Amino acid sequence: MSELPFITAMIVVRNEEKYIEACFRSLLEQSYPEDRYEVLIIDGLSTDNTLKAAREAEEKYSGRKNNPGEAEAKVQVRYFDNPKKILASGWNIGIKEAMGDYVIRIDAHAFADRDLILKSAETMLDIGDAVCVGGSMKTKGLTNKGKLIANVLSSPFGVGNSKFRYSQEPQYVDTVAFGLYKKEVFAEAGYFDETMDRGEDNDMHGRIKKTGGKFYLNPEIKSTYHPRETIKSMMKQGYGNGEWNIITFQKEPGSLSARHLIPLLFVMGILGCAVLGLLNPVFWFILLSVIMLHMILGIAFARKKTDKIRNMLRMWVLFLLLHLAYGTGSFASMLKIKFKSLLC
Repeated sequence: MSELPFITAMIVVRNEEKYIEACFRSLLEQSYPEDRYEVLIIDGLSTDNTLKAAREAEEKYSGRKNNPGEAEAKVQVRYFDNPKKILASGWNIGIKEAMGDYVIRIDAHAFADRDLILKSAETMLDIGDAVCVGGSMKTKGLTNKGKLIANVLSSPFGVGNSKFRYSQEPQYVDTVAFGLYKKEVFAEAGYFDETMDRGEDNDMHGRIKKTGGKFYLNPEIKSTYHPRETIKSMMKQGYGNGEWNIITFQKEPGSLSARHLIPLLFVMGILGCAVLGLLNPVFWFILLSVIMLHMILGIAFARKKTDKIRNMLRMWVLFLLLHLAYGTGSFASMLKIKFKSLLC
């Protein structure tokens, strides 16, 4: 255990008083030796009780004795302000302040399995040629509606080939969630782009891959993520992700895969058929056929999550709304970029 690397774990957070305690405690109570890691709380000037809840969670935490007769050891915790309030700047603060040779970040909407840091470190050392390793992420809703949204976000039909959401096979992948990174990779690939409100991880992963860096998925590394609990918030998040993916693609084309662009093509196809149908009704038939195919596929994938017909239909509607929101965000972003280029 003494040969395990020192690791910096961080939570970049803003206004997450509802979730911060479970997330923070999951890092404080890791099976990793207490003297071999630290936890950084990087707060984006929260206006709720996020920091209060975090400090209360730290006070509740009691150190552990690895052996009888040993003094209790507590994980070192440090707090930092993130004046820019975005993930990219929070990431950069954490990386620059990190005492570890490896860094890992987990969202406040998530919590880590007790062995997450240990298995991440062991995987990194065993694989050898990966600069980032991550694991499987279980999506868990807290309400009935949230559970349906979680099913949508953990289905390949909902999120494409985001393998960390559903795959149980160890493998090299194009991206991971809550990954453990070699800190040295940021010296080569650069820090996170603080001009980006979202998509900073896709941009960074694109730059890391340009340097030859590899990402590895080990499903034994486990975490749980709580999705948005309302349809409105799910669609808002989807729209924002679609919007920033186009900005990211323009900046770093290699950062995205086909799954990021399929919703854009879906929305463009719907709009195109709707307009062309005014000239030839056959395009409206094509549009109806596309929607019917989407429904058939949606229900087929929903059957893998639920055996209730009502929930299958609800899931298909959520699939459709998510894909439309995501694709519309991408389409709007593409139009904005084109408009700006014409003005220039």
